[in-house]
Amino acid sequence: MSAKTKKWIIFSGVVVLCLVVVVLILVKLSGQFLRTQVEKSLGDNVKAGAVSISWGKVTVEDLTFLRDGQIVGKIRAVDIKADFMSILRNKLSISRVEVDQPYFKLLIDNKGNLLLPIALPEEKTGEDKQKGKRKEIRKDQSPKNTMPVEVKTLVVRDGKVDFEDRSAARPVLLKFEDVKIDVDRIAYPFANQWTGFEVSSQLVGGRQKGSINATGKTNFMNEETKVKTVMKNIDLALLRPYIEKKGDAGIERGFINMNMDAGVVKKHIKAPGTLAIRDLQLSSSGGVGGTFLGMPRSIVLSSLKNSKDEISLDFVLEGDLNNPKFNIRENLATRLSVGLANKLGVSVTGAGETVAGGGGKVIGGTTKTLKGLFKR
Repeated sequence: MSAKTKKWIIFSGVVVLCLVVVVLILVKLSGQFLRTQVEKSLGDNVKAGAVSISWGKVTVEDLTFLRDGQIVGKIRAVDIKADFMSILRNKLSISRVEVDQPYFKLLIDNKGNLLLPIALPEEKTGEDKQKGKRKEIRKDQSPKNTMPVEVKTLVVRDGKVDFEDRSAARPVLLKFEDVKIDVDRIAYPFANQWTGFEVSSQLVGGRQKGSINATGKTNFMNEETKVKTVMKNIDLALLRPYIEKKGDAGIERGFINMNMDAGVVKKHIKAPGTLAIRDLQLSSSGGVGGTFLGMPRSIVLSSLKNSKDEISLDFVLEGDLNNPKFNIRENLATRLSVGLANKLGVSVTGAGETVAGGGGKVIGGTTKTLKGLFKR
């Protein structure tokens, strides 16, 4: 090998080594840059542990969500698989987003305000805060200077959610584990298309684990939604603060199963369903006139005894979501009370009124029975 050839080999090796070092430095700097951009886009209360990149994939690790200095959420890792060349076509196409082991704490304060881990735009700007109104983006207008983004698949696995409600007469804490979410076809700005979804979780903390599953689709453009919800083995004891009111018989034990098919068209919701109550045990804390869902305790327990410890009732939740007087919680409480009265063979003079027979006033005030459960 000639001396000239050796020089070229050495020179080429040095050049390759320099290029490798430069690439490594750029990757390191780009990771730090992306981490800064992620934190900036999500807000001041979100911190990212690390961001790594490879061709067609970005991984964000150890996301932490803060509110008032307290940790209200964590995500172990988020993997984003995208076609970055699609940016040249003025559209970012993301084939898959995987969210691993998220944890979030949702809180309703004593004033009834829902506090989320991520501040909403109006919380950041303070606009319309005094009036309690949200800015609405016209559906026929796309946000300026926004590149269209399409996510084909979103997957969430091994999630946990702690839900705390301080607006009820007694604080409520519900813990959801094994949260799984699958979403297909998400576009922003919103497009006139269906986005399919399936959400499942387990409600823990009771005598046994309860399961919740919701499957459906929604059109974010016109807000039309169709969803089927199935709940099994939900422990009523966990919902005591929502169900029990002054004068009610205390719930010592009981479980519910529920099936509901909900549809929302032009802001009008209609959701027929079936609710089954089983293994119900009520204390005598409410006295002789103690009630359950507006019905006299004695009638409810007698019906359970005659129907193998289970009562099934039909209901239809329906109303105009644009009507400020329509309240989902109160509407559902009334429908359940009326459905239970019909099942027990007690005549009803009107939703929210009294029941003729059964020894006195049994539905009056039932619109307050589940106050705080379905606040809009």
